[in-house]
Amino acid sequence: MLTDPYWFWILKYLHIAAGVFALICGTIAFLLRKKVQYHRPVGKVYFWSMTGVAATSLIMAVYHQKWFFFMVAIFTFHSAFTAYRSLDLRALHKDQKAKIWDWLIEGLTAAVCLSLVGYALYAAVHEAIQLAIICLVFGGLGLRFVLNNVLRYLGRIKYKQYAVLQHVTGMLGSYAGAWTAFLVTNSHKWDIPYLVAFLLPTVIITFLIVWERSKLRKLGYIKALGRSPK
Repeated sequence: MLTDPYWFWILKYLHIAAGVFALICGTIAFLLRKKVQYHRPVGKVYFWSMTGVAATSLIMAVYHQKWFFFMVAIFTFHSAFTAYRSLDLRALHKDQKAKIWDWLIEGLTAAVCLSLVGYALYAAVHEAIQLAIICLVFGGLGLRFVLNNVLRYLGRIKYKQYAVLQHVTGMLGSYAGAWTAFLVTNSHKWDIPYLVAFLLPTVIITFLIVWERSKLRKLGYIKALGRSPK
């Protein structure tokens, strides 16, 4: 809005810059995923860019009281944060403990995703079907991710290399969020239906995650642990 204060416009341009960095670095990191010496530094830039995107999104959403976008920002950051943290939590099946901030982000995200599911029911009753579908998809996926992370933090690990699996799934999930924001913002310019703009990146990235996991399965990454964790 033209009546927004100067600080809001500065924040908005920072948000756009961080989003562009995230899209570029996310694409490069994925293409260089087999070359760790290049993937790792680019991936760190991607993570901090996504952190900037989430932080600016939260402030702008609160200022304009757009609570749906507030919740989506937390959902997207949750994917990036847990993926980033997963590499530091490789020994959860050997009595390693998650930190307090790991539990806090899971609790916050669970509350947000439950709110999204609840809002989906409210929207459905009021015949806002597209919004109901979007909220239900994001809320359901978010709750699934939270459940998986909680089980990891409790040491109930089913697979070898679970840290790698969580890293791949979380980073690609946040990458889908970045593309979703880009498409939704520009959907009116390209006549993209609102529902398609919100869900297309998630559908495509979900297939990509399944494809990556199938490759890891062939390499023996997805294989039951030899003993039950304590």
